[in-house]
Parts: sequence; structure tokens; C-alpha cells
Amino acid sequence: MKLLHLNLAAFGRFTNKSLDFSATDTNFHVIYGTNEAGKSTTRRALTHWLFGIPERTGDAYLHAPDQLRIGGKLRNMSGEELLFYRRKGRKNTLLDWQMNPLAEDSLLPFLNGMTEARFTALFCFDHECLRQGGEDLLQGGGDVGESLFEAGTGSLKLRELLTELDREADELFKARASKPRLNQTIKAYKEACSRMKDCSLSATRWAEQAKSLDEAYIQHQLLSEKLRALRAEQHRLTRIQRTRPLLHRHQDVTQQLDPLRAVITLADDAATRRIQANLTLNTALAQEKQVRQTIAELQAQAESLIIPDALLTHKDTIYNLRERLGSHQKAARDLPGVRTEMRTIEAEAQMLLRRIYPQLTLSDVPTLFISNPQRERLKQLADAYPALREKQASLQDRLEKIQQQLIQQKNVLDGLALPPDLSELKAALGRALKQGDLEESLAKEDKEVRLLTVKADIGLKQLGLWTGNLALLEQVALPPTERVEQFDRRFKEVENDRQRVKEKLLETRQRVSSATQKINALQWAGEIPTEADLHKARDVRQQRWQSLKHAQATAEMYHTFEDTVQQADDIADRLRREAHRVAELAALMAEQQNAQREQEQQAKKWHGLNDQLAALTTEWETVWQALGIKPYLPAEMRSWLNDCQQLRQQAELLRERRQHLEVKQELIANLCQSLTQALVKLPQNSLPLSRLADLIEQAQACIAEITDLQHHRDDLERQIRNQTAEQQRLESSHYQATDALKTWQADWTKALLPLQLPFDTAPDTARNVLDSLEQILNKIDKISSLRRRIERMDEDADVFRHDVERVVQNLTPELFNEPVEQSVPMLSNRVSQAERELTRFEQLQQRLHSENERLHKIVDSVQTTQAQLQALLTQAHCHDLKSLEIAEQASAKKQMLQRQLHEVEQQLTEQGEGLSLLDLARAADAVEVEQLTEQLENCTAQIQTLEKERSEWDQKIGELRLLLKQMDGNADAARAADEAQLALAEMQELSERYTHIYLAASVLRKSIERYREQHQAPLLQRASELFERLTLGNFQGLQVGFHGQTDQPILLGLRQLNREGIATTGMSDGTRDQLYLALRLASIERYLTKQSIMPLIVDDILLNFDDDRSLATLSVLNEVAKHTQVLFFTHHRRLVELAQTAVEGVMVHEMKDVA
Repeated sequence: MKLLHLNLAAFGRFTNKSLDFSATDTNFHVIYGTNEAGKSTTRRALTHWLFGIPERTGDAYLHAPDQLRIGGKLRNMSGEELLFYRRKGRKNTLLDWQMNPLAEDSLLPFLNGMTEARFTALFCFDHECLRQGGEDLLQGGGDVGESLFEAGTGSLKLRELLTELDREADELFKARASKPRLNQTIKAYKEACSRMKDCSLSATRWAEQAKSLDEAYIQHQLLSEKLRALRAEQHRLTRIQRTRPLLHRHQDVTQQLDPLRAVITLADDAATRRIQANLTLNTALAQEKQVRQTIAELQAQAESLIIPDALLTHKDTIYNLRERLGSHQKAARDLPGVRTEMRTIEAEAQMLLRRIYPQLTLSDVPTLFISNPQRERLKQLADAYPALREKQASLQDRLEKIQQQLIQQKNVLDGLALPPDLSELKAALGRALKQGDLEESLAKEDKEVRLLTVKADIGLKQLGLWTGNLALLEQVALPPTERVEQFDRRFKEVENDRQRVKEKLLETRQRVSSATQKINALQWAGEIPTEADLHKARDVRQQRWQSLKHAQATAEMYHTFEDTVQQADDIADRLRREAHRVAELAALMAEQQNAQREQEQQAKKWHGLNDQLAALTTEWETVWQALGIKPYLPAEMRSWLNDCQQLRQQAELLRERRQHLEVKQELIANLCQSLTQALVKLPQNSLPLSRLADLIEQAQACIAEITDLQHHRDDLERQIRNQTAEQQRLESSHYQATDALKTWQADWTKALLPLQLPFDTAPDTARNVLDSLEQILNKIDKISSLRRRIERMDEDADVFRHDVERVVQNLTPELFNEPVEQSVPMLSNRVSQAERELTRFEQLQQRLHSENERLHKIVDSVQTTQAQLQALLTQAHCHDLKSLEIAEQASAKKQMLQRQLHEVEQQLTEQGEGLSLLDLARAADAVEVEQLTEQLENCTAQIQTLEKERSEWDQKIGELRLLLKQMDGNADAARAADEAQLALAEMQELSERYTHIYLAASVLRKSIERYREQHQAPLLQRASELFERLTLGNFQGLQVGFHGQTDQPILLGLRQLNREGIATTGMSDGTRDQLYLALRLASIERYLTKQSIMPLIVDDILLNFDDDRSLATLSVLNEVAKHTQVLFFTHHRRLVELAQTAVEGVMVHEMKDVA
């Protein structure tokens, strides 16, 4: 599978962010972006696009969750492409490019069963994954199986998982151990069973009651068994009653279906297809008849049309004559008016000529010829004269005014004084202004110093314990925080120990009290014989017997001996009968003694801890003795030290602020002195002020005043210079204007000669003569033009009449004697009629062609429909449509009965509780219909009677159990039994948990070993090559060695110099990372040769690699890119440059920061 495009339409911080991976010349893509540019978001988007956006996602902060969209295009090994989008949701999350739902199985041909977990484990790893892989190699000691399994499956922390499973299994159970939970539970179960056996009842009454209870249980059990049998019979009869109607229905349907077994089963829509085909056939035949009739009518209409081909051949000529006819008629109408216009213009020209030259006629006008350049020159001179005259007068006026202004400005400049030097004042003012508002800043700092002083005094008073001043507090040496924390830990340890001892002391006291109460309770119930009493009685008996043996026996001695024998036997019998009470008393007395001993031990510990606390307190007070204070507990003194440290920081800040305040006061004084000295030197300045702000304001005012005076002098001098230059320029311009006016007069005299006018003629007069002469010439030109137009109109009329006569004589001789105004429209009308006939003929031909095509389609439809009907007949083995209809009805009836039979069988399966039809039928036949109801009622009545009787026995059992509970009998046995049951239940639970954990660890180890056996040789060979390249030849490869203690196979790296085998524990962190990378890439290459191809995604795995090893790794990744697509994410520009060096044609996609 190859990723072609990825579009983050609405995901995370992105909106319509696209990445194009469709380049055909490379499979290696580098995605570069700075931190926070969105690389991690892009990686998540790619995984979520393929496998779904999780229910809870952190990428819905810019876009609403239901608006998240990720799109893209994939291509599989078959060349198929799929463009789809993924939205967040629980169903219909796949969308096509139009945002319509897409089937979820559309991705199956591209993912080939790949799951999200497997994809992220095998084909996605980053720097953390690489580091963890190297760490696992260290933890596992380079175990071959674990190393290959982790690299091949992408699983990490495998050694940690196996260790955790072993630890949890050992905590549950361990042979020949006592602390594991299952071992303790087994021991508790055995002890409970032992106590249950040791406990017995001696009272005859209790035995009788227990026997009655057993009998009651037996009766209750018998009644329960009878009830179970009756309920089973009731259930059987009810099932028969429930299924009998369904069996009858099944039989009826089967009988109806038997005659139809031979009927051919047709499709459900066979009748519909037959009716539709028959209707289509009839419709097509009717349409065929209608179309043939239409074709015949159209052919008749086409044959009736007569088209004059000669007229159509010359239609362009006739239409041209029709268009020219309008011009011919218009010219005939316009010719009289044109002749009249020519005579009128001739009279107007004669009248204008008499006004300017009365002695001349129109024929004399050519003697007054003036060329266009002469005419333009005359107009230019006439136009230029007013401007030249006005310019000369204006320059004369301006020259007089500027001479007067120069005299006034020189007088004012002579009256102004010279300004003094301001360099010293400006320098002093610059230094003052550069410091800002020092006096306001000084006031603020002075206020801050006072506030800090008050705050420090208040903090010193609130500190407590300390009686000295703030300066002394800064100088004294305070205990370090680490030592206070050490004392705090020691105090807490002592207090925790005291609390534990106190709790144990209270617990032992409760145990002593509880054992004493139980012993008293046993003794109050009756004297309990002990082994000591038995030994004592036997000793007395033995003494009496010895007396009888060594002395003359009397009757009294025999009686006494018999009493001692009887007493010893009674004690022995009581010991046997009341063994459980004897054992309980012994256990209680032992528990009492153990508790008392433990109580004494805890009391000793308590006193020892109190002494330890006193010594620690003395040591703690000694630490603070130099400061003259009695300390609180370390936790409180740690807070006191923090407050003290803050107060010392405030004191240091206060001292720095005071020093800064003094420096600023001295600076203000120096600035005031500089400004005062500079102001005193100025003649027009008043007495200097004392405040810096006033001095600055006074200096600024002085500088402004003197600067204004200087600017005024500068302005006057500049104006005088400008006025002097302007005077010189005006004098030159006035001379030039006078000379230009003389030159104009000479040119004007020369320009009047062609018009035969005197030299003193005014420009306006000459312009009027020139304008009138131009009008006369224009009218003469227009008269000539009208005369030529009249001639052309006569010629055009003759040509038009000749053309019309020639066309009429050739095409319509009957119109030859008609005027051209009538013959031309008649010719045009005949051509239009011929064109309409031709158009009608072409339309008929088109309709004929269309109808013929329609006829062919209808004929094809008839043949297709007939073939469909024939197929239906063949399928049903029928020869005509009537028999086909009958076959369809039979098939429909058969299918209906089959559906009914299937429904009845489903109901029988549900109601028959899984019994077969044969078993249900046999059960129903075994019971007569008339007897079924009666038997069911009898069964129900017996059940009610037995339930009532069992309820009575339940009540009796409860009374007997209550009575036994009230008797001093089997309470300990019952408790022991309950404890045994609880222990047994816990044993089952722990055993199941232990089995699961043990099997999980065993299966995992076997899987690792099996993976090692199957893949060790090829993977190690390829990984060895890659490892040598990634380490730049520092290692020649890999080999398998054996652990010195466990004999497990482990990975060894071969040194380049001496081929010494180095275990992973002896490698550097970087070398282990490169070893894991070599194993991982070798596993991926092997996987790609056998399984579906997926893109490989690596994210900044070269963070700890130098340039040379980075180049080697990029080269190896380029080889992987020959098998699958590689997406390399990085935020280091250097790695992009190295990739462009190592990989030819690498595609770099740069992501801009959108944060």
C-alpha cells in the first residue's frame, strides 16, 4: 500500500493542510517542521485516518469533534486507488470525496487485515521507541530470542513484562514456601479442616437433635427430588401441549407440498418479468406499425415538392440586386436635391468674397492662395502677440516691487543683535534630559525605601523567636535547610516507630484481654480437666498402688485405691469427651502467654523510643543554641527558616535601594550645578532656580528664545538672498521680452504679404480675413464634390439597369419589359419561395432518417423481448405463454408452502427446546390428546401438595437448627466449616489467577523461542550487515554467544580490531540503539517480503546520531524505501540536508508553524 495524498481538512490545529506523496520517482519522504509545527499531529492524523478517530481525542480544540475530517488517497499493490475521508463517530465514519458514507469494508483491499495496534507496533517508531529498544537490550542482556521478538513484533519492555509475570506468580504460589497467598490459603484450609475434625459434641441431647435434623434434611431432599421429577414431567407435558398444533400444521403443509415436489422453482419475479416482457412486445409492435405509416407519409410529402434549381443557383446575384435596389431608388430621389444644394453653396461663396475683396470674383480666388504653413504661421503670430505684450508689462511691474522689498529687509536685518553661544547649555540640558524625570523617580524610590523599611520591621516582629535587629539577622549563620530536613525525617521516623509500637501495644493488650475473657467463659461453663490434673491423679493412684504392694492392705486402703483409680479414669474420660474444650483452653492459655510476652516487648520498645525522642530533641535544641532561640519542631522551623530567608532578602534589597537613592541624589545635584553655571553665562537670563525640573524648564525656555532669534536672522538673510537672485532673473527676462516683441513685428509684416494686407493690420483683423477666405475655399471644394457626386449617381443608375435586364432575360424573360423597381422584388420573392421549399425538403429527409433509426430500435426491442419470453419458456419447460402462466402459479404456491414449512419448523425448534422433529412427534404420539389435559392438571396438583409439605419440613429444619444453635454444641465446628469453605473459594480464585499468569509467561516464552528458531538465521545475517554499516565499521557484525551463568544464547557484537565479542551490557547507549535499529529494520524488510506492504513511519530517530552515522542510517532507510514507502519526520534542518545528500531524489515536505 502506498500513501498518495494526506489532507488534514479539519484536525488539530490544521485546516485544509495537504501533503502530496504521489511522486513516482521516490519512496523516501522527509517531513520537516520546527517544534510545534504539527508533526506529531500529522502522525496521529495518518493513523486515525486509516483506522478511525478514537472516542476521546485531544485534537478537537480548534474544530468541533463532529467536524473533524481527515482525507487522502491510497494505492494498493494491484494499482487500485481509493480517495476517502474519515470523520469522528461510531458508525459511517468513512466518507467518499463528496462526503457521502462509504462502506467500511472498502479499506480491506488496502489494509489486508492490518490492525491499528499492529501497524503502530511494526511500522511506526520514534526516538523514544529506539531508546527503549536499546534499554531492553541492556536489561535482557542481549538475549537472542527476546531481542529478535521485540524487533520483529515492535513489542517493547518484554523483559520487564516477563519479570512482572514471574514476580506476580511467585507472590501467588511457590513450592516449599509459606508467604505466598495461595500457600497461606492452603494452610488455612488444612487448619480449618483439622479443627472441624477435632470439634465434636458429647451431649446426647445434641446428638438426638442432630439426628432429627439429618432426618429432616433427608425428607426435604426426598421431597425435592420428587418435585424435580414432577416439574420435569409437567414441563414435558406443557411442551407437548405447546408443540402439538405446530406438528399438525407441519404435517398439513408437508402433505400439500408433496404433490408439488416435481414443480420447477422459478424466480420470484418470473411472473413480473413475463408480464413486463409481453407488455413491452405488444407496445413495440404497435409502435412499429405507426412508424412505418409515418415513413410512408413523409416520403409522399417529399416527392410532391418542386424546387427551381436555376433560381437557387443565382440567388446570391438576385439578393445583391435586391440590396442595390434601395440604393438605386434613393439616388433617384436624392439627385434633384443635390443639384439645388450645389447652386445654393455657390451663391453663399460669392457673397463672402464681396465682403473682404469686393473687386474679385470666385474665379479670382486662386490668386489669393496661402499655403497651410503660412496660414498656421499667421495664426501663431496672432495668438502670440497678446501674451508677449502682457509678459513685458508684468515683468516691468514685478521688477519695481522686488527692488522696494529688498530695501526694507536689509533695514530690518541691520537692527537685529547677534545670538550668544548655546553649546554649554545644550550639553548640560541634554545630560539632564537623558536621565529622565529624576526628581519624580527619586520621590518614588524614597517612598519605596520607607515602605520596605516598614515591611521589614513588621516581618521582623512577626518572625518570632528572634530578639535581635535586622542587621544582626543578616550576619548570623542559620542552620542549612538540608540539616533541618534531615532532623525532620529523623523526628518523623521516631514518631512513626512510636505510632507502630503504640498500635502493636494496644493490639497485644486487646489479645490478652480477649484470651482472658474466653478462658473465664470456658471455666464458668464447668471445670475443665487438664493434662496436669490427669498426671496428678495418676501419680496419686501410683502412690496408693505402691502402698498396697509394700504394706499389709486393709479394706479401707482398697476402697481408697479404687477411688483414686476411678478419679484418674474419670479425668481421662473427661479429657476424651471434652477434648475440644481442653484443646481450646490450652490454645487460649498459650495465646494469653504469647500476648503477654509480646506486650512486655512492645512496652520496652515504647520506653526506648521515648528515650530516643528525648535525645533527638536535645540534639535539635543544640543546633539552635548559638542563635539563642528555643526551636519548634523541624517542620515548623523549616517554614521559619523560609520566612527568615525572605526577610534577609528584603534587608538586602532595602540596602541596595538606599545606595541607589544616594547615587541618584548626587546625580541630581551635579546636573543642577551644570545647568546653573551655563545659565549664568547668558546675558539675557534671569537668576537661576534651585530645583532640577525648574532649571530644565528655564534652560529650555532660554534655548528656545535664542533659537527663535537665530532663526529670524537666518530667515531674513535667506529672503534677501532669494530676492536679490529674483531681481537679477526679472531684469534678464524683461530684456528678453522686449527683444521678442521686436522680432514678432518683423515676422508679422512678412506673414501679411500673401493676403495682400498692409503691415499695420491688427491681428484680429487679419484673423477675420483669413477665416472668411477659408470659408470661401471650403465652399468651392464642396461645390466640386457635389458636381462629381451627380456624375457618379447617373453612372450607377445606368449600370444597375443593365445588370437587372441581363438577369431577367436569362431567368425570367416574362419580366423583361417590367421596370427594374418591380422586376427585382418579384425575382427576390421567387428565390425566397424556392428556399422555403428546399428547407421543407431537407426537414422531411431528416425526419425520414430519424424515423428509420427509430424503426430499427423498435425492431431490435421486439427481437430482444421475444428472446426474453423464449428464455422464460425454456426455463419453465413450456411451449406457450398460457402454460408458462400455469407453471408460474404452481411455482409460487410451492415457494409459499416451503416458506410456511420453514416457519413452522423454526417455531418447533424454538418451542421444542432443541429436540428434533422426530423426537417431538414421538413424544406427542405417546400421549393421548384427551388424557393430556388431565395428566397436566394432576401433575400440577401433586406439585402444589409436595411444595406445601416441603415448606413444612423447611420450617421444621429451621426450628431444629435454631435449637442446635442455642445449645452449646457444634459452634466451633460450624465456624471451622465456614472458614474451610471460604478458604476453598479463595484457593479456587487464586489457583485460576496463578494458572493464567503461569500460562501467559509460558506461552510468551515459547512464542519467543519459536520466533527465534524460525527467524534467527536470516534476521541475524541481515542485521549483522546493517549493524556494521550503522556503526561505520566499528563492529564487523553480530554473532550468537552464550551467557556464562544461564547458557542462554545472547547477541555479541564483533569488534573491528580483534573480532572480540562484546555483549550488549558492554556497549554504549548509542551502539545499543544502533543494534536495536539494525534488528528492527531487518525484521521489517523480512516482513515486507512475505506480508502486505505498509508505509514505514520514523520520527526523529537520529537525535543522538552524529552526521556520519546519520548518513549511514539514511542510506539504509533508502534501501528500505525500495520495498515500501518511508516517511521520515524531523525537526532538525541538518537532518534534512543530510537526507538530501544521502538519498537521491528525496522529497522534502516543509510544515510551517501554525501555532
